[in-house]
Amino acid sequence: MAAKGKDLSQQLEELISSLQEQGILTDYFDDIKELQDEINPRFVEEIITIFLRVAEDYRAELTRNLSEPDVNYPEVNKLAIRFKSSSTSNACGLVALACQELVDASEANNKEGCLVALENVNREYLVAKENLNRIVGMEREIYDMRLCRKQPE
Repeated sequence: MAAKGKDLSQQLEELISSLQEQGILTDYFDDIKELQDEINPRFVEEIITIFLRVAEDYRAELTRNLSEPDVNYPEVNKLAIRFKSSSTSNACGLVALACQELVDASEANNKEGCLVALENVNREYLVAKENLNRIVGMEREIYDMRLCRKQPE
């Protein structure tokens, strides 16, 4: 079992490294991982879960705002900035870049530009979400294996 756990940990590190090379995650993800320890063994999973929940809310609000006949550009701008900040804080580099495009379009009061930017945000977010869910799954499996090893037989 220890070998499987080590293999899985290595696979997780390789996945994270690959995502960083692609720009999907930034190097800041390493800092997030370092905050996980024996006291907070599920820290990464919790951070990712919270980010994904908040991101879904931002996406829904942005979609709703941009579907209005008269777009409230200051509100779209505020939401885009918050989504960008959340993406940056959670090391989602390409999502943050796409959010910046939305910020720029909202500052220009450009509905078509906002819609195109939101489409890009959604595309980058879905790629990030899929990969973050893979990370969470691997983290859970590693955590469960460690729990099994700690329990007396």
